[in-house]
Amino acid sequence: MSNSAPEFSDLSKIEEELLVAKLQATRKAISHAGEKGRALENAVLKLVRDLLPSEYGLSTGFVAYQTPEGPRLSSQLDVIIYDANRCGPIVKLESCDVFPLEAVYGYIEVKASICSSSDSAKEIADNSIEVCLNKNKILRGMIDRRYWAPKSNIESGLIKREWMGLRSYVFAFEPEGSIAKSPEKFAQRIANISKRLGSPTHLHGIFIANHSYLVTRPVDVHSAKPSDYYHIYYTSEHPLFAFKTSLMRALTTFPRFQDGWSPAIDQYYTKEPSWGIKGPQNEN
Repeated sequence: MSNSAPEFSDLSKIEEELLVAKLQATRKAISHAGEKGRALENAVLKLVRDLLPSEYGLSTGFVAYQTPEGPRLSSQLDVIIYDANRCGPIVKLESCDVFPLEAVYGYIEVKASICSSSDSAKEIADNSIEVCLNKNKILRGMIDRRYWAPKSNIESGLIKREWMGLRSYVFAFEPEGSIAKSPEKFAQRIANISKRLGSPTHLHGIFIANHSYLVTRPVDVHSAKPSDYYHIYYTSEHPLFAFKTSLMRALTTFPRFQDGWSPAIDQYYTKEPSWGIKGPQNEN
């Protein structure tokens, strides 16, 4: 038996290099932008599927959520992480699914490259961290979750809870531009834009393959001061290993709804069925 300690972080480094090679191979083999994107999304889905236990489902599509004006759909998400044990999609299509917010733990945006747009730019690039953060603020504002909970052996009551915002990640295969290529400058940019956007903006992790990993420092909302928010940790050492451990920890600590509760998916249907009823007839 070998007495040497296993170098799991080194194995993760090899896996990162394979991810970068996947991007290069995809670019050379596929010219259609949409197909390139799907190929990279599939690579990320496989990587995360191999990491997470089966209680976590993975899909691509949309999240249905409640607003004061009624149910709405999120923008399309590359990877949705949901509770596969106690809920499935409201709608299952060939190319994507629609999940109720009550079933969803988090999401991952997949980017071939990630950049930063300057404040003076006339147009913000689709693959910029600024676009990701703007999207993040909207997605993490989705907190109205509804469940049916048993009141007796034959009755259920509707429970409405303002739950924690979604766990949120960006997964990029390479950095683009001088700011994204500098972990220190990129962390500063993320901190500045996050503060500018304000609550509930909070990207849990930004992974850049074979380059860096950045994390927004968590705070206790009950005791934190304004100056405690929007601090960004960053590292260039074993970023894939950091992403995996961070993701697993964040999902494990996400609050679960109670046993016996079920997501109130009927609340997403705007038209309730009309019911008739018949009792047994008197046979005398």
